[in-house]
Amino acid sequence: MKTFLRTRKVSPHQIKYLLFGGILLLLPFETHAQINELVNQVNAAEQGASQIGNSIFRIIKIAAAVLLGIAAITFLIVREQSQDLTKKVGNIILGLVIFYGLLEIGENLSR
Repeated sequence: MKTFLRTRKVSPHQIKYLLFGGILLLLPFETHAQINELVNQVNAAEQGASQIGNSIFRIIKIAAAVLLGIAAITFLIVREQSQDLTKKVGNIILGLVIFYGLLEIGENLSR
């Protein structure tokens, strides 16, 4: 029996087109993996940013608590010496207490 397949020479130009077409067909499969990897990296970056934000938040809370303690000690030292200065330090303490309270509220809302 005779086969109906013809053999003919394929030019290098046609080979380039065939190779380019094959690459184009395979490209979407590769890009899916790259998109998934990109999504994974974005998720990891979001988690890292969240951890950095929590660390900064804790540092601010510690600084506010330390400043509140320093202001309280200052108030105890100056309360008998100068009424005007005592009033200013008292207002600073009140502001720090409000700031610290807002930090606590913000932390509880973020959880």
